Amino acid sequence: MKMGDVQDEILRYWLKNCPDGSGVYPSRQDIKVSDLRRRMAHIAILDVESEPTDFRYRLIGTRLRDFLHRDYTGDSLSELEGKGPGSEIWSIFDKVRQSGSPLYCQVPYVGPKADFKQASSLYLPLASDHKTIDKIMEVTHFERAQPDHAPFDFDWMKSRIYSVLPN
Repeated sequence: MKMGDVQDEILRYWLKNCPDGSGVYPSRQDIKVSDLRRRMAHIAILDVESEPTDFRYRLIGTRLRDFLHRDYTGDSLSELEGKGPGSEIWSIFDKVRQSGSPLYCQVPYVGPKADFKQASSLYLPLASDHKTIDKIMEVTHFERAQPDHAPFDFDWMKSRIYSVLPN
């Protein structure tokens, strides 16, 4: 597993901003746009909603938005076809919410850019009070298909999910 350079840089930044102590997370306010200015285009931030649980897109960087079918800012996963409860993407966000652990996930890319074949995302929990996860930062990297690579059908079974930090 090799993260993209932007993902690696943002993971190191997130770790640097983790307050000392087990189960303590950086807040959104700890993540300074001025520090990540060049990298913000690759970032999405989702609000974690409770009762019922849901995940709402608060911010989607311009580079990331270019790879989506449309701008999902303001939409929740439960409102998007194929992304609600029971979907793989929902499961990933919910695992980060429940475990508090960053995750790295590689999936086949399905989107408007036919010359790209795979996406990888890093999911980082954020907590306004440094304890209760209320946002998740997603950092995504897209890989171009090789010229001789045949297109394939999307299959979540080809996904790979990794814990980023040791248990």
